[in-house]
Amino acid sequence: ISKALETGKGFDPVCYRAAEGFFQSFESGKTELQSTFAAAREFLQGYKNSPTPASQSPCAAATQAYAAATKNSPSAPNHQALLAFVDEAVFTADDGLDPVCGASAEAYFSAYLTGAGEAAASEAAAVAYLEAVGANPGFDPESPCGLAAKAYIATF
Repeated sequence: ISKALETGKGFDPVCYRAAEGFFQSFESGKTELQSTFAAAREFLQGYKNSPTPASQSPCAAATQAYAAATKNSPSAPNHQALLAFVDEAVFTADDGLDPVCGASAEAYFSAYLTGAGEAAASEAAAVAYLEAVGANPGFDPESPCGLAAKAYIATF
């Protein structure tokens, strides 16, 4: 709410789409974690079509608060990567939209939501990340995506 008041942008269509995805998933009987991942996937898909700089997005601010408050993440490395990504995207006015992290996140969510489990989903994300880095020669390792990867690797 404070971000919406600060920026004057109260409605974020991408955040609305993500919230709708969460509620539809949860109402269909999925677990809270599965529903959260479904919402994150909706967010990423919507964000590709309607990017708002993360520093201006009430949804990004809510994501940052949610990620910081999450105590029982299924994966500490993924949680650290998420925190690094959102923090950097919000604080640098970056739009947060990066084809490398987009491909990695999509692979992770797709694998996890089809029942592959945490290890297989993380492996799918790692493979997609490496392939996307190879396909995007302009990838900046100091971008929010690059810093998220560093945070992820630092946990091992």
